[in-house]
Amino acid sequence: MKTRFLMILVSVFLPLSLFAQNNDDNTDRAEIPLHIVNDGSQSNDNRSLIQLPVECCYFGMMDSILTTVFTDLGDVALTVTNCSTGSVWCDSFDSALEPQTILPLSGEPGIYEIVYITGSGAVYEGTFTIQ
Repeated sequence: MKTRFLMILVSVFLPLSLFAQNNDDNTDRAEIPLHIVNDGSQSNDNRSLIQLPVECCYFGMMDSILTTVFTDLGDVALTVTNCSTGSVWCDSFDSALEPQTILPLSGEPGIYEIVYITGSGAVYEGTFTIQ
């Protein structure tokens, strides 16, 4: 009787422990900060705060890079390099037809460099680390 009561008690309260997990410190999605290396124009005198037309983040659950383009940049070439192992992943897409694209990676630990080159010659770079 005592064993049966304990089994029922455990079977009722064990699933409730799943709801107690806090998902706020989820590290599966990490935004990758990008900066402009070359904006595609002849003069680089713009010192104002601007929002980049490209945003990317790393999804650890899928081991992939999600790229979102907010304006039409034409053809965009994407290169991701694992600087620790030398592995390289490449992709190109037309930002007018494909405003979001996913590039699967291996998920190997290391320091990664990501480079976007647009049709107008603008270059955006960023780095991130997979542990």
